[in-house]
Amino acid sequence: MRIGIVCHPSIGGSGLIATQLGIGLARKGHDIHFICRERPFKLDKLEPNIHLHLVEEINYPLFEHPLYTFALTAKIVEVAQKHHLDVVHAHYSIPHSLCCFLAEEISQYKFATITTIHGTDVTVVGQDRPLYPLNEFSINKSTKVTTVSKFQRDYIHANFNITNHIDVINNFIDMDVFTPHKKSSAVRQTLAEPDEKILMHISNFREVKNTKAVIAAFHLVQSKIKSRLVLLGSGPDIDAMKEMASDLGIIDKINFMGNITHVESLLPNADCVIQPSYHESFSMVVLEAMASAVPTVSSNVDGIPEVAIHGETGYLADPDDVVSMAGFVIDIMSNDKLQHRMGQNGRARAMQKFSWDAKVEQYLSCYQAALLEHRKSILTLEKDKKSL
Repeated sequence: MRIGIVCHPSIGGSGLIATQLGIGLARKGHDIHFICRERPFKLDKLEPNIHLHLVEEINYPLFEHPLYTFALTAKIVEVAQKHHLDVVHAHYSIPHSLCCFLAEEISQYKFATITTIHGTDVTVVGQDRPLYPLNEFSINKSTKVTTVSKFQRDYIHANFNITNHIDVINNFIDMDVFTPHKKSSAVRQTLAEPDEKILMHISNFREVKNTKAVIAAFHLVQSKIKSRLVLLGSGPDIDAMKEMASDLGIIDKINFMGNITHVESLLPNADCVIQPSYHESFSMVVLEAMASAVPTVSSNVDGIPEVAIHGETGYLADPDDVVSMAGFVIDIMSNDKLQHRMGQNGRARAMQKFSWDAKVEQYLSCYQAALLEHRKSILTLEKDKKSL
């Protein structure tokens, strides 16, 4: 098949999944065309069957900001017509899904459209009042719609008037990339002292990630166990976290690592990962930790319980229950057998439920169904025109 993939190229779950999906499809012999404003951060090299089409900015003195939505629509039309795309897959509904709809309407070469809703495209961006009708319209106009968890599917149906069927295709992981075999004593020495346990948190450090709870829980943990908090990522809450850590007298026990493009090289060295988010449609970080055989202590909200299993792969708690989260971290870090068992359970679950190959096949089935449905709709339109 000839498949277009429209995604955000920056660090984040939707861009990672879109890139890994494209790579997996290309390795199965399909012709993949990424359409983005920049090279996706995990697309290190263009493998056979993978093509990258960069969206060039459209700037006019009349407009204060670049016309990205128009530029993206024009690029999709260009790529679809030149390469005869069968389907175009939009990761994130706004603006990608809407641009795909406009492009298909404009293009002389017709293609099926698939929209994958990853989370904040409907929970945050999609709830913005001016964008709400655009979001709902573009989702309903997609040939097929998928999302990453049952929670997210239910949320969409509860908050939007969606007539399209929504397929749940969970996020997935490359078990060869995220693996405990990448645990390295040399790397660990750069993160902590030999007698320190490592608690890790990975996010974009925004309010929804509940970063204050990370610092508060670690404050309790380090009072009981010699430990170090390693923070991967960057975002607007970093300064507030530093101030809070300074007030608590634990700033010297925290490593602020900034954005890391190859998290898989550091993650397996953690003894536990803490993710107390207020909202998560799925939580790729929890899945990445599980694949790396690292136990997790995370909140019990939204789609997270579909990924992690309380008492088996780690522990779940209310996001504001800092005392319980700290207690769970202490339990894991003070019991090597428990830590090992939960780590192994997590990796086994990741392999069984969220493997790369199985999810790529699910998306392929979705594409094939979308293509069949799209062709039928075109034939129906042609018959209607003839009857007139």
